[in-house]
Amino acid sequence: MPEPREGVPETPVQWASPGEFGQPAATDIRTGVATPLLAGFSIALLASVGQGPGSFRWAGAAIFFLLLAGGLFTLSLQVGFRSRSKLYSRDEALSWGRINQLPEDVDERVRAEVQRRHVALWRRSQRFVQISYNAGIATLAFALSLAAAPPARYGDDPLTGAEQSWRWAATTLGLIFTIFQVGWIVHDEFRHRKRLREARQRSGGVRP
Repeated sequence: MPEPREGVPETPVQWASPGEFGQPAATDIRTGVATPLLAGFSIALLASVGQGPGSFRWAGAAIFFLLLAGGLFTLSLQVGFRSRSKLYSRDEALSWGRINQLPEDVDERVRAEVQRRHVALWRRSQRFVQISYNAGIATLAFALSLAAAPPARYGDDPLTGAEQSWRWAATTLGLIFTIFQVGWIVHDEFRHRKRLREARQRSGGVRP
């Protein structure tokens, strides 16, 4: 490596981190496993409701919210997949070896600067991915609540009191899950904004 120039202090090369070291693995599981499964489940249930609307009290509303849930999961999947290429470590950035004619120390600084910009883009994308995913779960829970509500009758046969009670209980349980998920989204958003304010205060008002 070339010797540093006299009178010019060498600053250490700074690489960005994902914030939480377990975040990349959690992101891969959510984007690669959970989101596609939930999107597929929403679409499959939508098809079931569409084929047998008489078995549901609010078939149209259930189809609408199932489609909305599937769309939210699909958006989360697409943005998460596209932004994943922006998240990589120092070792991954350097593992390509020499790709230019720059001195090694200059090359490392250039790669570190690019990596910091990419990680910043990934973090911004992850906010959209997280909100879309959480909103999709809340919407899916509400759609399941609508699907669980008992119809007035099954074909020519009226529902028994016990059957109606169980299905109304399922609807109530689904609404409780929906409220819990909405509360989780709001709580997560408040925590995120609080972390941003604290980081801005530490950096002297500069947005991280």
